[in-house]
Amino acid sequence: PTLERLMRTGVRETLHSLPPGPAGEERLSPTIWTSAVTGMMPEKHGILHFVAPGPDGRMQPVTSNQRRAAALWNMATARGLDVGVIGWLATWPAEPVQGYLVSSYTPYIFKWSSDPAGRPIKGTLVTGVPDQVYPPELQPVLEGLKVAPDSVDDRRLEARFTRHELPGVRDEDLQKSLDGMRWSWAADQTYLRAYEWLAAHPPTGRRPDLELAYFASVDVISHRFWKYMEPDTYALGDVDPADVLAFGQSVESAYRCVDGVLGEVLGLEPDSSRVIVLSDHGFQENRDRQRTTSSGWHRPQGILLANGPGFRRGEHVGEGSVVDVAPTVLYALGLPIGADMDGKPALDLFEDDVVKKRAPEEIPSWEPEVERARAEAPKTSPVDREILERLKTIGYI
Repeated sequence: PTLERLMRTGVRETLHSLPPGPAGEERLSPTIWTSAVTGMMPEKHGILHFVAPGPDGRMQPVTSNQRRAAALWNMATARGLDVGVIGWLATWPAEPVQGYLVSSYTPYIFKWSSDPAGRPIKGTLVTGVPDQVYPPELQPVLEGLKVAPDSVDDRRLEARFTRHELPGVRDEDLQKSLDGMRWSWAADQTYLRAYEWLAAHPPTGRRPDLELAYFASVDVISHRFWKYMEPDTYALGDVDPADVLAFGQSVESAYRCVDGVLGEVLGLEPDSSRVIVLSDHGFQENRDRQRTTSSGWHRPQGILLANGPGFRRGEHVGEGSVVDVAPTVLYALGLPIGADMDGKPALDLFEDDVVKKRAPEEIPSWEPEVERARAEAPKTSPVDREILERLKTIGYI
């Protein structure tokens, strides 16, 4: 009901993901989400993959200090606005902001599954990894709110994501899929708890002017469970009819669950808030026979919904790009757009009167205003090896 209401009373557009890179390589989530908050193509902002060469030439997980462009939270902080960020990809180590930042680096060493490489690559808090939260004194508090994946037992998965009792005997692929379902839902619940706590205890004493949050479960479950929803499209073999019966609605259930999470988040916000909901891509059946770990894969067309004062109501206005997200948010905040950005503000999302009264402002670049640590090589952590193992198991490297 939350997404339906936002669509009915707001405005939506088809949001295109990034095109392939110079060598035809597909752009993956850290790259796309960084483009969304910088307004820049990857070659400018510098986050090109899940991994990057370290000082010794070996691959390491990408980290926030490699980003060469200011993100929305840096820009808002530079202009004296309070910000809150939860779970956005490629944000570890957490950067200083006026407000709070809960980084996405957090899932990697928790014993999530029986698979030794079965740690997730998208978010929750993990004890023992420094710099996950800014301000740092909040990290122990937020770690205490963590929902452990082993607390999400089969009965809870059945209630949320399946139509029947989970199979007692599972092949390796199904077990990994269920582990992914388990940790991604636990991660979403962890981030929701963090959002709720920070809404009641904002570090500055004020609710943020800009809040950004990322929830991964729809992505993870769509990758793993698409073949049960569309078994006839699966190119790598037959799908057990019993599993189709059990998991055929798991992808749809994931959308219902995240709709509930979104409803709880918005319930914490004033009615006058402006809301943007977006995806970095859509989904479709996996047509790549070499990528066996995901039966669902990325579709270039995603979504963007905007709702609240100043946005159009009940309209579908056309198409945009993920690089337009940052300029659009800046315009909504009354802040200038950097002339060095590749995106532009999506003015067709706004009511005519809004655009007539206020044309977009422009400055040459946000970079002179933003002070932040930068480096060519990623920062090392105690869990780099585990992250690389996990990325290999799902075919990202």
